[in-house]
Amino acid sequence: MDSALGEIGAGAIESGSTVTVDGRLQVDAVGIAYRRISPGDPDDRGSGGGNSPVIVMLHEGLGSITQWRDLPEVLARRCGLEVVAYDRSGYGRSDPLPEAYSDGFMEREAAEVLPAVLDDLGICHPILIGHSDGASISLIAAGSGSVAPLGVAVIAPHSFIEDICIDGIRAIDAQREQVISGLARHHDHPRLVFERWRDVWLTPRFRHWDIRPLLERIDCPVLVLQGEGDQYGTEAQVSTVVQSAPNATGHLLADCGHIAHRDQPERIAGYLADFVSGAGAQPSGPLMIGQRVC
Repeated sequence: MDSALGEIGAGAIESGSTVTVDGRLQVDAVGIAYRRISPGDPDDRGSGGGNSPVIVMLHEGLGSITQWRDLPEVLARRCGLEVVAYDRSGYGRSDPLPEAYSDGFMEREAAEVLPAVLDDLGICHPILIGHSDGASISLIAAGSGSVAPLGVAVIAPHSFIEDICIDGIRAIDAQREQVISGLARHHDHPRLVFERWRDVWLTPRFRHWDIRPLLERIDCPVLVLQGEGDQYGTEAQVSTVVQSAPNATGHLLADCGHIAHRDQPERIAGYLADFVSGAGAQPSGPLMIGQRVC
């Protein structure tokens, strides 16, 4: 992994009581866009190094940094911690990989890219927050040991493939041009984003994808949130994580679909802020992140 290329722009952007800095880093010659949101005065913001917990946000299968809306800023203010969000390869403002996704695309992200991003940004003690595909990647990272987070909060995770998920993807594929047009506001390569996501999820052999054996290995606190009206998963996704991970709690949200932070922004922010406050106790002892001992 190459070192960070530097921060974009002439300076930090201040918004309310937070400071936002955009930058790019390299993972295997692929440019990855990231955003750091810090609470307080720009001269006092932390770097995320040392023992400081950092919230790290992983977006959904058609998501990006900007599709988190104002949730990163809200969490930075409420929790008093730095928040980092990044665009996975091909998403948002990040460079695309030359090849299409394979069946193990989430496992690769958890094993290789996420640790590299944390290493490059000097983040020793992450609290992972993931949505949909990003939720699954977070669970894989924690369960496989590629990352040792202080906590993992997941919104609408996939632990195994349900019929409702495949049916939902087929339904959205029927409206693909409208969807791609909307994605263009957030992504440099909106058609590529949609088609690669659709193609891997609708591959027949992907129906056997299953990360349930990893869940029992997650030894940090886990929070699971899902809307009762989620178009891509049932409450079985919540109960599976809660029953499998040793220290997990879950909540089903009424009047809420797959994009919970859009449908129930205040409730999601409240659950997440409370979880982060509990998970963010100062850790002790050395920790290996990538090639670096924290």
